[in-house]
Amino acid sequence: MGKAKNIIRIGVGAVLAAWTALQAPEADAGANVVYWEGMRLVQGQIGKLEIVKPINLWKRENGALTFVRVLQPGEQYRVYSYDEAFGGQYGVGGGYYVTNIKGHVVYKTPSREKLKLVNPGRYGARQLAVGTVVKEVSTRIASGVEKEEMEVVGTRGKQHVYKLDIDTSNERLVIETALSNDQVLGIEPVLEQAKRYDGRDGTVLAAVNGDYFKQDGSPTDLMVHRGEIVITNTTPAAERTIFGISADGKPMIGNPDVQIGVRIGQGSSYPVDGINKPRRAHQLILYTPYFAASTKTNALGTEVVLTNVQGVLNGNGTVTGTVKKVVVGQGDEPLQPGELVLSGHGRASDYLRQAKEGDAVEISLQYDQPEWSGVKEALGGRYRLVADGKVQPFSIEGVHPRTAVGIDKNGNVMLVVVDGRQPAHSQGMTLNELAKLMYELGAVDAMTLDGGGSSTFVVRQPNGQLKVENKPSDGFARPVANALLVVYKETQENGESEEVLDDFETESKWNASGVNYVGAAVERTTEKVREGKQALKISYDFRGMPGTSGVYASREEAIWISKRPQAIGMWVYGDGSGHWLRAQLRDGSGRRIWIDFARHVDWTGWKYVQAAVPSDVALPLMLEMPVRYMETEAGRKNAGAIYIDGLRAIFR
Repeated sequence: MGKAKNIIRIGVGAVLAAWTALQAPEADAGANVVYWEGMRLVQGQIGKLEIVKPINLWKRENGALTFVRVLQPGEQYRVYSYDEAFGGQYGVGGGYYVTNIKGHVVYKTPSREKLKLVNPGRYGARQLAVGTVVKEVSTRIASGVEKEEMEVVGTRGKQHVYKLDIDTSNERLVIETALSNDQVLGIEPVLEQAKRYDGRDGTVLAAVNGDYFKQDGSPTDLMVHRGEIVITNTTPAAERTIFGISADGKPMIGNPDVQIGVRIGQGSSYPVDGINKPRRAHQLILYTPYFAASTKTNALGTEVVLTNVQGVLNGNGTVTGTVKKVVVGQGDEPLQPGELVLSGHGRASDYLRQAKEGDAVEISLQYDQPEWSGVKEALGGRYRLVADGKVQPFSIEGVHPRTAVGIDKNGNVMLVVVDGRQPAHSQGMTLNELAKLMYELGAVDAMTLDGGGSSTFVVRQPNGQLKVENKPSDGFARPVANALLVVYKETQENGESEEVLDDFETESKWNASGVNYVGAAVERTTEKVREGKQALKISYDFRGMPGTSGVYASREEAIWISKRPQAIGMWVYGDGSGHWLRAQLRDGSGRRIWIDFARHVDWTGWKYVQAAVPSDVALPLMLEMPVRYMETEAGRKNAGAIYIDGLRAIFR
């Protein structure tokens, strides 16, 4: 693609909103998000126009043409119509037209498939097994995370489907589990779980509800959080399904179980019946601080407290500890950080009574399926909807709200919520319908999570707030046991306490806007580069404009910063014009904050600059406009360009 095709141009005066920038306007909110030749297609668009030689822009009113201005080579415009009147004219929106003069303009149109995605009503609606897609809206939440919302009409009536696509090849995106109130016992709404986890070491972008749960709030089956087993299975293997993230970061679906044994001193090994489960007759249960404040056991047993714990409770490994004390006939032992409690009843109690203070204890753990060894995250579900690319059949009746997780052929993950029990909004689906839907959405493996009133779809909004986007059938978001989170993680380079927010080497989409300007543009370029192969060029023309003039550069994909930075920094190739260089932030409370890199860019060439971030910003933080290049004095108004590279957040 030539340089001109990367440029986003803004024109003059009040006509801006109607017909100019290649950035997407709010008016396209009812269409899918589709990119073509470096631009975003919008609803109603049929192609684009590239200006090759100077040509007039016309305004058509009452059947007559009025001259507006001369368009210059390199400018590009969306085309919404073609009219044979006046010699053949391209409609570029808002009543503005460009005449089709050979050699002066080049018209291009996307493929029919792309046009169909953006304009389903015009080019044919999408058909699914459950009905016809009458509305489809897609939004990019962050790099590698796309949200899709579909309204479907079928024989059952209306259906409302919410889908999140996660690109697992993006190293900054991870899928993690969240536990209600950080404890096994109890429940909490998905939104509250997401808010608590937000900012721990990443920004939560989205979340859905997790496993089915018991009356005490404990998840039904296996849960692993950051490589540590939180709770083990209850459901038989033939009746459960588990979603997991492997040790090397790949998503997988299966039905693993873990075998656990304990050895006290030089004695024989004894089987452990589970982790963080209620203790039943003759069982030996291992309790961790994840369970609750105490073991909640009765006095009919023995409990051994372990300290000096080494290792992580995960498959294919061992954890060691030292007996701190042995408690007989008391129960309900407190669970302290850094300690474990072995709790036995009946035969298991007899085994534990041999322990003495100071004894070494070894706990061995091994998954029955090797591929689950060292799994990072895992969460239970119930029904396998799609297996090895084949839709699975069900004889189970019932139309309900549903939540599902799927994996596509490229190893990417999709999270899907279907609303239900609300005829005017969404009926809900059977398991057979949900299985077909997941397959049609591209899943080669898929499973259900908890559904019904538990089905919850949380997404971070443009204002930085997390919000429940679906309509739970209870009329409110039901508290649940756990959740799946999509998290944007922090990174550190070469041991330095910084995070590169954009190096302009990838195909990130940048837009230009501003105030009181003649022209403004942003483009990735190789003209002047400080790091890597590309930088961002910001061009402006403030000549003759009144008041404060400014050109603003913002990235279409939100730039989130989950930890509190001391500063935002970047390399700037100045043009010596003395203009004011700032940035605009939006914090977790929705407050906008402006920070200054330089009051006067009075240098030419590369210079590293930093702008301090106030210490009272609420997390997570969004870098809304990384560049605001401004001028307040009429005598300094000129045209020029600056370049930026290596945009980063600084932590100390």
